[in-house]
Amino acid sequence: MADGQPALLPDERHRARLQPLLHDLRQRVEGVRAVVLASVDGFAVVSAGAEGRGERLAAMTSAMLALAGAVGRELALGELQTLMLEAAGGKVLMLAVTAEGRAPLLLMAACDQRSVIGQVLWQSRECGRAILAELGGP
Repeated sequence: MADGQPALLPDERHRARLQPLLHDLRQRVEGVRAVVLASVDGFAVVSAGAEGRGERLAAMTSAMLALAGAVGRELALGELQTLMLEAAGGKVLMLAVTAEGRAPLLLMAACDQRSVIGQVLWQSRECGRAILAELGGP
């Protein structure tokens, strides 16, 4: 995912405009407990509901997606888009938020068992599009 160059994080103005997008994702999908937007090098950009764990979750999301990307490359599956985990207590969805000419960002949504993973995936992708639109704007 990373090309060896450090990712430039959105500035404070952009972070303030991204925060409501993550809160909106939590509100739209039943059971979404936490949402974190991270850089590919594992730094939290913004989070909602992470309760002081945003930096740790960002680092873990980066590591998990890097490993999943390596598996995808080994199997010649193409560029990584989404990683889903399911455990007894819930589900985690991680996806790459990419646009041409921009360092990728990573979006992680942690859900309880009430969440329908298809809805989480759809709404997370919509959130990713809104994030890119916000970052591309003035």
